[in-house]
Amino acid sequence: MTRRKILAAAVALFISLGWPSSEALSKGTFYLELKTGCYSANKFPNKSSKWTDTNYKTLYSTSCTSPHHYEVFYTGKIKAKDLNSDAAKKEAGIACDNAAIDTLMGQKDLPPTLTYGYFFPDPGAEEKKYGKKIFCFFRVADPKNDKYTLSIKRTFREVTYV
Repeated sequence: MTRRKILAAAVALFISLGWPSSEALSKGTFYLELKTGCYSANKFPNKSSKWTDTNYKTLYSTSCTSPHHYEVFYTGKIKAKDLNSDAAKKEAGIACDNAAIDTLMGQKDLPPTLTYGYFFPDPGAEEKKYGKKIFCFFRVADPKNDKYTLSIKRTFREVTYV
């Protein structure tokens, strides 16, 4: 009987702390199917993650009050014809700039290395399937080595998306 109580208490604790479900941890989300919210670069986001061109295609949904590497704050579409063009990068940058300003207006205690970036489909099959979507996200760069991204754990506040 005591084991059941301990197990029930542990499960309740994990749920209340916002741990992702086992399904979310094992399955992951393709980067072009993200929704506004928080994601980890790996199943257990308590360590820094390499910031490379290959580790972002599968992300793991997590609570924004739990450790996470990416915080998607805006999704939209761009109009540029060629996603490899400077015009596409400029348009995506402007969309993310505007959304970041709106999201962060009035926020305090932001990490000093908070930056943001964006994803959009690779030209070809991804663009054909997903269109010209963009996904803007916050990340915290490791101040010792900006090739790594640290966990963004925000227990002091939670950004709400309207």
